[in-house]
Amino acid sequence: METAVSKYDRLYKCIYIAAIAVYAGFLAFLFYNQLQPLLTGTSLYESDTAAHVSFAVYDGYYHSLAAFIYLFFVKVFGLKTGIVLITATLTAVTAFAIPLTAKLIREVLRRSEYSIPNAAVLVISFFANIHTAFYVSAVNKQHYIGYQCANMWHNSTYLFMRFFAILTVIAFIKLYEDYEEGPQPGEWIVFTLLLTVTTGFKASFLTVFAPVMVFLLIRDLLYGEKFKRVFSIGMTVVLPIGVMILQSIVMAGDGGSNGYAFRPFYALKMRGDHPKVSLILSVAFLLVVFFIHLTDFFRDKFYLWTLAMWAVGFLEVFLFVETGARALDSNFMWGYSIALFFAFLISMVKLCRDIFDKRTGTVKRILCFVAAAVMLWHVISGVWYFALLLTGVTYFV
Repeated sequence: METAVSKYDRLYKCIYIAAIAVYAGFLAFLFYNQLQPLLTGTSLYESDTAAHVSFAVYDGYYHSLAAFIYLFFVKVFGLKTGIVLITATLTAVTAFAIPLTAKLIREVLRRSEYSIPNAAVLVISFFANIHTAFYVSAVNKQHYIGYQCANMWHNSTYLFMRFFAILTVIAFIKLYEDYEEGPQPGEWIVFTLLLTVTTGFKASFLTVFAPVMVFLLIRDLLYGEKFKRVFSIGMTVVLPIGVMILQSIVMAGDGGSNGYAFRPFYALKMRGDHPKVSLILSVAFLLVVFFIHLTDFFRDKFYLWTLAMWAVGFLEVFLFVETGARALDSNFMWGYSIALFFAFLISMVKLCRDIFDKRTGTVKRILCFVAAAVMLWHVISGVWYFALLLTGVTYFV
């Protein structure tokens, strides 16, 4: 006989699938309209995506693997059909990032000392892909520009990168957790290829992930891990670094970047009304959860990893800017954004574990519900911003 729990799980799954389907419909509407400048020359739905397609199709500017996808669709099927196929592809990688996030959560839980209800896994996976900064209009009138966000819907290469970055982290967990037996050849190849593909779409993930991975490997070596095992995993970054160098050569062409400069806080204060406060509001949830676990955050390796990624991403965007024509683009922000994605995700998992853990004390439980309320406003802010984009506005709104 089917248990009440399994019945509820089926209901939750049906609601989850329906929510993703509705979200996908809105995504398709948004992305299709964002691509209309290629047909009409003008559109209220301003984004970077139309420019990315134009770069590939008309300018021969192949700065990302996405450019080759766009070029193939348009050259083989024509512009109108190509736009439909590009819309479908972007919708797929954005919508399917949600169940992929759920898979990542389950991989983390499988290797952790705690568990959370399946319904919570589904909710977290959805929230992780739609939250933005803790929006306060008095601090920053714009919902996205001026804040730092893990999610956005105007940049196609970021959407591709996020999807493959989730896959890459799943593959890394499997590879790294098999340390005792030694890296399995199949897992090594899969992780290397995924990291390379992710870098091919946007190198920003590599810039925040690789330093943390190197730190972990050096730590393992100092703690007595065999050099051969550490070296084999370290070699997985060689091909992605080669791809990143190739990308930098392409982007450093005529009118591109001329280099990098050391300018602390320059990128973060470039467009915000009150950049110091908006910086804090962008990570409001992370700060509350970190405060709850101030004395024991280092005991949870997955939480520690994502915090380390956040720290690396923050230091990069805080300290450095590009020079030349790309100086105003704040491109170091992309690495910080993807680091925020994973930091928010694991922090939500950790918070959920605290809430459902019967051993959680009264004071800590009160703080957990404060953190949950803060997270809810992050999510509401994301839904609010996404709804505004659907009405036909620039992403600067």
